Amino acid sequence: MVKKIAIDQLPGLPHVLIEILDAISSDKADYKGIANTVRHEAAVVAKLISAANSSIFGNSKPCDSIERALLFLGTDAVKTIVITTSIQQYFGNFSQQHDQFLKTFWRRSLITANVAKVLATLTAYPNPDEAYLCGLLANVGQLILLTSHGERYLELLASSDSDEQLLQAELQQFSTSHCELSAELIESWNIPGFMADASRYQLEPVATLLDAHHLVKIINLSARLSAQPRISEQTFAAADTLFGLNESLTAELLSRIGNDANNMASTLGIDTGPAPVRAKLGKRLADIAELANISAELWQASNQESLQIAINRALFLTFGISENLLFLYDPQQNLLTGQADKNLQTPNQNFTVPAIAGRSLISESLLSRQQANSQQQTQPLNIIDRQLLRYLDASHLICWPLLSDSSPIGVLVLGVNNHQLQVLAQKSNLASALAAEIAAVISTSTRQLSELHSDSGIDYPDKIGEAVHEASNPLSIIRNYLELLSVKLGDDHSAEGEITIIKEEIDRVGKILLRLKEPEAEQQSNGPININALIESVSHIFSSSLCVAKQIALSVNVDPLVAAIDGNSEHLKQIVTNLLKNAVEALPVGGQISISSEASVSFDGRQFVGIYIEDNGPGIGENIKKQLFSPVDSTKGSGHSGLGLSIVKKLIDEMGGSIVCRSNPKSGTQFQILLPESS
Repeated sequence: MVKKIAIDQLPGLPHVLIEILDAISSDKADYKGIANTVRHEAAVVAKLISAANSSIFGNSKPCDSIERALLFLGTDAVKTIVITTSIQQYFGNFSQQHDQFLKTFWRRSLITANVAKVLATLTAYPNPDEAYLCGLLANVGQLILLTSHGERYLELLASSDSDEQLLQAELQQFSTSHCELSAELIESWNIPGFMADASRYQLEPVATLLDAHHLVKIINLSARLSAQPRISEQTFAAADTLFGLNESLTAELLSRIGNDANNMASTLGIDTGPAPVRAKLGKRLADIAELANISAELWQASNQESLQIAINRALFLTFGISENLLFLYDPQQNLLTGQADKNLQTPNQNFTVPAIAGRSLISESLLSRQQANSQQQTQPLNIIDRQLLRYLDASHLICWPLLSDSSPIGVLVLGVNNHQLQVLAQKSNLASALAAEIAAVISTSTRQLSELHSDSGIDYPDKIGEAVHEASNPLSIIRNYLELLSVKLGDDHSAEGEITIIKEEIDRVGKILLRLKEPEAEQQSNGPININALIESVSHIFSSSLCVAKQIALSVNVDPLVAAIDGNSEHLKQIVTNLLKNAVEALPVGGQISISSEASVSFDGRQFVGIYIEDNGPGIGENIKKQLFSPVDSTKGSGHSGLGLSIVKKLIDEMGGSIVCRSNPKSGTQFQILLPESS
């Protein structure tokens, strides 16, 4: 058996690692004792001293002893260095062709470990260090498969587009998987607890994990978050299902991890790739960041004039180009029209070019769907092209075709000099991305394109809001009928599972519509928070969705004297969302919820803003109240992790506030939140 051979070859847990883990796990960690153990392992000592003296860790004083290095680095860094050094020594016979895989493997392991520790801390898991260690070891089974099968496994990795696809391919070819091998390695080391299971089930579907151990959920979500540069909709949904985390908070958590992982990777001598590749990647990431900074203004354009202004700014900031002209394509008349003077709105002030081959650079670019450059022309330029050169006061013309689903919608003409031409060549990827972004803005809808021509000034945010509101009504009706159908069929009916899936998908569509209506919500971060506006916004979402399904009345009463406070708006939104969601799910049909705010609440000599969420439900049981803000088994049935309140408490603590709960079967439950007023 392949599996048996692989397990027989598993490395034993290094003796030094056992003693270090035991000492660090103890409440009385003895660094002197750890140092005496470590000093017998030359490779580990070298890594520790090198890391402690590295500028990455900001140490201004030289560390000339193992004891000082241990104290300076801290437990996480020590564990990471010891574990990776030990495993690297065992799996040290790889050829140079495996180098890139190893770099990718270790960097992902470090990200998984850091994400696991952050999630453990946020969700009040009692041993964040255990979560970190488990994340670090979760994928070590890949090294075992690489040792056993070499090129065959590398080919399998290269042909797999996702973790799930890789898992199936491993099972088919080797009758085992890297998840199983990681778990068996941890078990062979006699590490207690659920670390082996967490590694074994790291790629299991979320629906099967609802009642799993806390650590298993943490590693499963950590593995998903470390899998790709961009978080997928499925991963956002997993974060919500497993821990009640909204999209913005999930993205923020992952963004905190990158620097920590990079620093540790550098300390361990783990690069992200060869220098030319790293330079190219860095340039690509810089381009993405630059495009993200300028795209917001493009999407805010409501007519051709405001779009032209946004394009002008984008081109100047990215390429130093100040002269350009946007031509929009009318397929019915087969004409390209560019407004030559935004201050003169008469037709004779426009450039009009027929989309006919050979008539101009603009038409050639549109018809060929490729960039056209006047410098590359072997024939004399047509008069229209010469006019544009004079109009744009340029040495050269660059024509960018603007395409939507491969269909031409216009051409952006740039007037450039020799230096700007070189800049465009150096930033060709960014140029292509910007052209695609401009095309996407123009082609968002046929109606918007029409308004760009007519300059009617219609308020698109209002129109989008109306459309979302109208779409929410039939979604709510469909969901209500599904609820009725579910009741009629009974819980034991074979179709109940399909009905649940349909309801979940309807809820997901609702969330997507709300993101369309409020795209700025995803950009919020630290800064002044309008508490009343946030309460009303979140309450509106609930009153038009979950409350409708259960006929729950949600009343809002905000104090107009409440002033904005400093903090993270996404964190506060997560807090209010979790508490309202808990109340809705705990109430019977026809229940009542109220949410209110209060200004200038005095407590312990300080001024706070109060937020109160109250329901008339059955109250919280005494056994639950004793550990209310700790991870517990949910009382709300399947589909709930029981971790929402622990997250609420953690976020409120980070904002410097406090939360109190009063609950009994007669009056229901009230949560009182106090957040410090801004100074």
